[in-house]
Amino acid sequence: MIATPTAVALVARREIVERVRERSLWISTGVTIAILAGILILPSALGFGGATKATVATVGPRAEQVVARAHGLQKTFDVALTARPASDDVAARKLVADGDADVAVLRGGRALAAAQDADDAVIAAVQAGSQAARGASIPPPLPVERAGDSGASDRRGIAFVAVVILYGQLLGYGFWVASGVVEEKSTRVVELLLSAITPRQLLAGKVIGIGVLGISQLLVIGLVGAAVGAATGQLDVTGDLVSAVGVVLAWFVLGFLLYSCAFAVAGALVARQEEVQSVTAPLTILVVASFFLSFGALDDPDSSLARVLSFVPPSAPMVMPVRQIAGNVTASEMLVAIVLTLVAAAALIALAARVYGAAVMRTGSRVTLRTVWRGSG
Repeated sequence: MIATPTAVALVARREIVERVRERSLWISTGVTIAILAGILILPSALGFGGATKATVATVGPRAEQVVARAHGLQKTFDVALTARPASDDVAARKLVADGDADVAVLRGGRALAAAQDADDAVIAAVQAGSQAARGASIPPPLPVERAGDSGASDRRGIAFVAVVILYGQLLGYGFWVASGVVEEKSTRVVELLLSAITPRQLLAGKVIGIGVLGISQLLVIGLVGAAVGAATGQLDVTGDLVSAVGVVLAWFVLGFLLYSCAFAVAGALVARQEEVQSVTAPLTILVVASFFLSFGALDDPDSSLARVLSFVPPSAPMVMPVRQIAGNVTASEMLVAIVLTLVAAAALIALAARVYGAAVMRTGSRVTLRTVWRGSG
């Protein structure tokens, strides 16, 4: 038998070389990059979106007059303003802080309260309305107060794109593991491989090889997407974006460790490619369910449900990165989620090695997990 490190490295290299030669890898990479480029470029190129819509809270007649004058300047600033009366300055600031208004003109028209992510054109339109209401050619601009979390909407957008890509990668590469096992069984290549290496070495090499390929594809997609966005001016390459790419890569590794062995076991239970989808259906449902649950975390990263799901291993690879990118996650929460996911992955790897070793040589009809488990004892 070949030494374990050498055997694992050889299998991993074989997986990478074989997969790189497949057109499906390059097609999926190209399609993903094209979709990202479309998201970044097409809306502005085709003129979608129109005027920026905004709600302006007003306190008193003077503030209403400011907004009325700003209405007459909407086309100039490409905005669409909707006035919303408020009883006093406190109520107006609360509307802004709660996201029910983008800006607020305070009592007497003396100051402007704005959300951190309020559009500059909206603020400029209201400022111009203030100038017109005062009847001065160049009056001093209203002092602006910012409220809320700076860049929160941008982080949510990044988190949405990140979780969609993460979902596709985990599901796609998990399925690759399962179909690769079945392909080896159906062509009897596995018999030749297992004459030189052990099932554990084969499983480890397969998971590592496909995992490295998955990380490489993710990195290429992220770098090309960032380059396209920066070149077109649609995306600022900020610290939030760079950290988001790092978070996605890290959780892909953890998620792939968790799911890949399960997909390998599923593939070992059948002998034909036609049966792969049916045998991996429960795992697919688990990944899809985790994907949709992550949208709850995207909407409210600090909700009780989002917190719980970010610690549960099956859903953690989807939910925790969303919370990390879109919200505020403490170092202790992140550490607990990582440890729990690693513990679950380690347990699954041990289980998978035992079941995989017993099932991978069965080339007849489909077998049950219970039968294989008993036979592996």
